[in-house]
Amino acid sequence: MNYFTLNTNEMKREIVNYSNYLTKDIALKSEKDFLRDMFYGISASNSLMLSDISRKLQEKIKLDNTIERLSIHLANDIEGKRRIEQNYYEFVRGMIPDNPIVNFDNTDITKQYGKKFEYLDTVIDASDPKKEKKPGYPVVNAVVLGKNKKQPIPIYSKIVSTKDPKFKSMNTYTIESIDKAYEAVGKFIGVFDRGYDDKKIFRYMDKLGLEFVIRLKTNRNFLFKGKEKNILKQANSRKGKILFTAKFQGEEKQLTISYTRVEMVDGADEEYTCVFVYGLGEEPMMLLTNKQVKSAHEVRVILRMYLDMWKIEEVHRAEKQSYEYENMRVRTLKGMNNLNFIFMMLLELITKLIEEMDKRLLSIKIMEQSQSLRENLVVFISMFARGIKEILSYAQIGVNSFKEKKKQKEECTYIEQLSLQL
Repeated sequence: MNYFTLNTNEMKREIVNYSNYLTKDIALKSEKDFLRDMFYGISASNSLMLSDISRKLQEKIKLDNTIERLSIHLANDIEGKRRIEQNYYEFVRGMIPDNPIVNFDNTDITKQYGKKFEYLDTVIDASDPKKEKKPGYPVVNAVVLGKNKKQPIPIYSKIVSTKDPKFKSMNTYTIESIDKAYEAVGKFIGVFDRGYDDKKIFRYMDKLGLEFVIRLKTNRNFLFKGKEKNILKQANSRKGKILFTAKFQGEEKQLTISYTRVEMVDGADEEYTCVFVYGLGEEPMMLLTNKQVKSAHEVRVILRMYLDMWKIEEVHRAEKQSYEYENMRVRTLKGMNNLNFIFMMLLELITKLIEEMDKRLLSIKIMEQSQSLRENLVVFISMFARGIKEILSYAQIGVNSFKEKKKQKEECTYIEQLSLQL
């Protein structure tokens, strides 16, 4: 047996073990098999198209029958989805630090030529330089940063549509994402982009006793020493005195920072700290936080938290470029969200392998097979996606026929093994 086969079998075993852990409390074998097949098919094809996934399963039936089987599962409620989600959160908790940071950021799926997708909405294409409106769906996301490589781990992702009769507001899904993050990791520090500049978000985080850092829009007003003033005008009237050298999106920046206490205009003793950052663009960047800030070190920590948020954008880029995220062709909104749920959990498995990249042979082999340059990378999802696909390309049979050899002695469960490795 050559090393290609050894690597392929180990990668298959990793997928099977992970799937078995998530479905350990699920009685229905067809659902367990379905989740395992989806994990394997997406990994082997780097695609969310059911035809590509089905080909990689190499079942001894007609391809159309495999596609139909997967389609039926996606169109219906996933059996035991709530329990799978809880097992997933348990798995995630083994990979995060004691004081986790959760990043919240929306993305979109564009369906420029789609006509038959359910509740097809309109979105501003973030990847389009002209920012034109196109048919598509907003996607609400939250990721937590891991404890070793600080890789982004998805903990919430939902495709929504304003055309859906059940749709209430984007804030509804933002609140839901915060609640899910709290359930997944416990107390956390939330970092939000300026799309979340909303008093309801400030106050909801306060209500839960959670710290936050939120980028502000330029039209926000606060009370400065009892007088209402525009935040941008106040930022322009100040000069940063705290020096900070930041490496942001691969480029080194020399920044200056200042900060001050502010109060909500319509609040009752709601006091926050506003941080002004100079040097990232023509206008100062303005951050609001409910964290205590009493020193230059503490304000630098807050800025570092926000600058790390660009990692979630790298996740969005990897999803679209490495897995053809926007090319999913499941037509119902429920089906798309079921596929999205499965894909989110697969990304966590990839993150686990990334976290082990300096000490596990399989992770090292994945990096070698990806044939990627590592020097300038901070988020490694695309590299590992290529490497895993290459390793599984040597498979002569699909995962259905793969028989995992059971160990004679199991000293700990899969989740305990993860804790020992990390």
